[in-house]
Amino acid sequence: MKRKFRFSFLLLVGILLLAAGLIGLTTVPDIMQYAFLPPETEAAPVPADTGTTQEDAADGLQDDPSAEADASVAAAAEDRSVPLLEKYDDAVKTMGELFARVTLHSIKTDAALSTANGRDQGSINLYAVGPCWNEVYTPRIVKGRPIVRLDMEQKSKVIVLDDETAFALFTDRDPIGQFVKLGGVEYEVVGVAEHSRRIGEAGEHDAWVPLDLVTDGGLMVLSAPSSSTSLFAVFTTKTKTLFTNGTAVSLAKEKTRALLPLLLVFLIVAVWLMKRWFGWLAGFGKIRVEKVRAESKRRYALRLMPYAVGQMLPVILLTALTVTACFGLAILALHPVRIFPEWIPETLGEYTSWITRFWDLAGSAAKPVSFRTPEMAEVQFWGSLILWGTLLILLRAARNTLTGFRRKNEDD
Repeated sequence: MKRKFRFSFLLLVGILLLAAGLIGLTTVPDIMQYAFLPPETEAAPVPADTGTTQEDAADGLQDDPSAEADASVAAAAEDRSVPLLEKYDDAVKTMGELFARVTLHSIKTDAALSTANGRDQGSINLYAVGPCWNEVYTPRIVKGRPIVRLDMEQKSKVIVLDDETAFALFTDRDPIGQFVKLGGVEYEVVGVAEHSRRIGEAGEHDAWVPLDLVTDGGLMVLSAPSSSTSLFAVFTTKTKTLFTNGTAVSLAKEKTRALLPLLLVFLIVAVWLMKRWFGWLAGFGKIRVEKVRAESKRRYALRLMPYAVGQMLPVILLTALTVTACFGLAILALHPVRIFPEWIPETLGEYTSWITRFWDLAGSAAKPVSFRTPEMAEVQFWGSLILWGTLLILLRAARNTLTGFRRKNEDD
C-alpha cells in the first residue's frame, strides 16, 4: 500500500509539472530575437594582460610598430562606432518589408538606483529600449507614459520604473516627476509599469531608459514579433548582415521544441488507441453486414434498401471520422518536420547527405559561444517542467503496465 501511494504521488507531481509548463509557455510571446554583444564590445576586444602599464604603453608607441598598429585599429574602431538608434533605423530599412515591428534594446543586470533622500534599490534589470519596444514587449504602464522615440533622439534623461521599485523609492509621494540617480546621473521618472519578475531575469526589479543612454550593457537584442517559422531563416540572414557573432532564436519554434516530448507520448498513445479502435470498428461493421445479409434473404431489394442504409450509415460515418482522425494524426506527426526543416537532408536517398546534416546539427548544438535572452531562458525552464512531468507520468504508466503483465502471468 505504501508503494502504491508513492507512485500515485509521482503521478500527481507529474501532472502538476506538466500543467505548470504548458501554462507557462502560453505567457511567452511569439518573438524572433537576435542576441549579440554591444558594438563597442565587438569592435574593441580586451587584449591579454602583458604586465605593461598605460604609461609604459604610451611611451613605447614610438619604438614598437605593432603598438602603433594596435592604436590605429582602436582609433578606427572608435570612428566606426555608430549610435544604436541609427543602427536600429538601418535594421528597419532592411527588415521592415517583412516585419511590421522591429525593436532594439540592451540589457544590463545588477544596476542600482538611488534618490536624494538616501533611499536606494539594487538588483535591477536595466533595459535601454528603442522605438516600438512597448509594442513588441508589452509591460502595462499604470502611471505616466512609456519611453518614446523623441526621448531617444534627444537622449533625454528619463526613466520608467516598475511598480515595486517606485514604491520602494517614493513611498510617501507620487514618483512621476521625481528624480533618481543611475551611475551618478539624474533621471526623471516619467512612468511606472506593472511588472512581476520573470524566470529568465537575473535581477528582482526592472527599469527602462532610452536607447544609447546605457553604453555598458551586457547584451543587445534585436526583436521582431512573428510566429511564422518560415520567416526565421530570413530573419537570421538579415540580422547577421547587420550585427555579427550573435545568436538568433524563434521563441515560437523553441516552444514547439519544448512540446516535443509530450507530442511524442501523445502520438504513441493515439496510435495505440487507433489500433484498438480499428479492431472494434471492424467488428462493428462485420455485425452490421451480417444483419443486412441475413435480412436480404427475407426481403426484396426495394424493401431492403432503407434497412441496409440504416444499418450501414453509422459504419460509414464512423469510418469517415476515423479517416479524418488518421489524417489529423499524420499532420500532427509531420508538424515538427515543417517547424524544423534543418532536420531533413537535401537529398533523402543519399547516405552522405544524412551524415552531413547530422554533423551540421551537432556543430550548431555545440557552439562554443551562444547568447540567451531572458525570454529564451523562460522557454527552456517551462520546457524542462514539461519534460520532467512527462517522464513522471510515463513512469506511472510503465509501473501499471508491468503490474498488469505480472498479474496476467500469475493467472496463467
